[in-house]
Amino acid sequence: MIHGTLLKRVRQAVDAFELIQDGDAILVGVSGGKDSTTLLLALHTLSQMKHYAFRVMGFVVDHGMLGGLDDYLVYMRALGVDILVHDEPYAEQLSFSNDKTPCYTCSRLRKGILKTYALANGYNKIAYGHTKDDALETFFMNISKHGKLATIPPMLKEEVSGLSMIRPLLYVDEGMIERTVKQLDIPLMKDQCTFAKDRLRNQMEGLIRVIENESPGFSNQLMKAFHHVDVSRLML
Repeated sequence: MIHGTLLKRVRQAVDAFELIQDGDAILVGVSGGKDSTTLLLALHTLSQMKHYAFRVMGFVVDHGMLGGLDDYLVYMRALGVDILVHDEPYAEQLSFSNDKTPCYTCSRLRKGILKTYALANGYNKIAYGHTKDDALETFFMNISKHGKLATIPPMLKEEVSGLSMIRPLLYVDEGMIERTVKQLDIPLMKDQCTFAKDRLRNQMEGLIRVIENESPGFSNQLMKAFHHVDVSRLML
């Protein structure tokens, strides 16, 4: 199971942002990749600890292009992880529209399915596997594309549905996750879709890497800055 520094970082985020309360029922959106898998295992571990009293279940939307699903389920269930697969093979039918790739539509569909299941089955929170790297990249993407200062919020509650979206991995970086997956020898699923990550996100990832090479520790300082915003020195 998840332990050590990674679990400590998850607990720091959970406690700092009050992401989990006693009695919560949390549905984890699981793609089968390293981030969502680590999130599910971390929350499963926390749910077994005496300091927390909540239930958690992983939810996989099989859109028709997932490879290695059976091995993945065997691994997770052997650890006692509660996980459900929803079959809805829509992926191959998606097409480009309004200058958006099928990834945009696919993401919207998956989130809609997650929310529908959560509301129908008594879950009050949905957890997503966005990491520290995602938060930093999103910050630069918002500057580049929209000219605004914004990143991924740790928790966001929808007024209409009442569901809260939480992101317990925001203090965890990709390198830590990659090492954990390797150590635990997790048989990750393979998304067989041919579309790559968002081009702008890839560019921002490269930009952060360049800055980090020139100024080691930059990423940590930027994360720190998200907590210390001097509004009086902004042009508001």
